Amino acid sequence: MHPTHDDIIEIERVLSLWGHVLDDRAWKRLGECLTNDAIYDASVYGFEPVQGIDMIETMLRDGEHAVAHHVTNIVVIPGDTEVTHVRSKGLGIRHDGTVSSATYHDEMVRTADGWRVAVRTLGRMG
Repeated sequence: MHPTHDDIIEIERVLSLWGHVLDDRAWKRLGECLTNDAIYDASVYGFEPVQGIDMIETMLRDGEHAVAHHVTNIVVIPGDTEVTHVRSKGLGIRHDGTVSSATYHDEMVRTADGWRVAVRTLGRMG
């Protein structure tokens, strides 16, 4: 089953919003991107995997991570009408001006509020 054009636009909007939420440190807006019980696995960067928006917020707030986040190359992988997988790339600008690259592997679910990330796993690219 292929997600509809409207689904893909909404999924891309949610993933793009992620970078703005992180850059603005707008932690209370994480629910616009994640399910309440989301799993966030950034273990490739030395963080323990965490579950739930409150734990993800704590990890993001306390962790040293990029000061600017850019989400690119979003590819929605056909799934069912309620769950789909998405691959994208992220560029992060660090405090010292260096750039890191990562891949995002997301499981997204349709909720009453629209598409949200249920599981996010980061992979290091450079």
